[in-house]
Amino acid sequence: MIPDKIPSVPDAKEIIERSFKDIKKVQNIYLPSFVGKLKSVSIQKIKLMEATAKKAVGRVYNGFPKFDDLDRFERDVLFIMVNGREYERSLNNLKWANSKITEFATNSIRGIKKAPNLTVIARYRSAFYGRFSSVIEDLDESLVFLRGAREVLKKVPQVSRQMRIVIIAGFPNVGKSSLISKLTNLSPEIADYPFTTKDINVGMMKMGNGIYEVLDVPGLLNRRNHNAIEKVALAAINNIGDVVVCMLDPSEECGYRLEDQKKLCDSIKELGKNVLVVENKMDLERVESDNLKISCATGEGIEELKKRMEASIREGQNKGGSVFQRTGA
Repeated sequence: MIPDKIPSVPDAKEIIERSFKDIKKVQNIYLPSFVGKLKSVSIQKIKLMEATAKKAVGRVYNGFPKFDDLDRFERDVLFIMVNGREYERSLNNLKWANSKITEFATNSIRGIKKAPNLTVIARYRSAFYGRFSSVIEDLDESLVFLRGAREVLKKVPQVSRQMRIVIIAGFPNVGKSSLISKLTNLSPEIADYPFTTKDINVGMMKMGNGIYEVLDVPGLLNRRNHNAIEKVALAAINNIGDVVVCMLDPSEECGYRLEDQKKLCDSIKELGKNVLVVENKMDLERVESDNLKISCATGEGIEELKKRMEASIREGQNKGGSVFQRTGA
């Protein structure tokens, strides 16, 4: 699961500067031998640089979720929005960098301990500084990538693994955000233009004796080649919905033909999902059909919709075949 807090990501220059700044804390000590004194100070500086850099890199590596930590929905979103393979490669680069820093520090300290004079000590120390800086600089591309991935991961909704989930889907501008505002305490952006919803909105809804999560997903169009926003909506529908409320706008005020909207609902049913088809904007247009009719503008039909959603969820539980698929598989 994606953690609530993902650490900020420094750039390579910041890590290098912080590491070199920290070695100024190393104090001179008294030793009868100047060579012995230089060895001690050089080793302390290398160890401190190693610790500073590994702490910064390790904080990023440990703070970002790994693929094994994610469920199928989160993995799908990661591949859709940030390139999952590059994400995994970037994290592996951080792990590799920390191991190389330890290797260089260990070899340099071993060489300094055996060094016969000041020149050899300085050579080992300078070699570590150069290799250290090179390794960190090579991380910059991965750090930049992970900084962008962090912004995407922060937007992935934290959906409960225990609660039942209702997903509100449909074409853009059919009233999905208006419906979730009626069903829950959520107040998403609502506007009269398509694709207002660019992320997944999550709200809590009380029905009967239970509390459910309701997700308003970005608008979908009935087409083969979906954009990234639509793919995120499909990932939610495919992986985490117990019931999908597929909304229609018979008035076609949304800008799309009713027949095309119906085809989208049919395609969701073909995925094997538990689908409730609901016609919104009954205050503007009513058509002959068996679908439940509601009006988000007036609130008419909302309570009946809640009852049907609860019944549909209960029916899925009784069958033992919930489409709730938040597993790590």
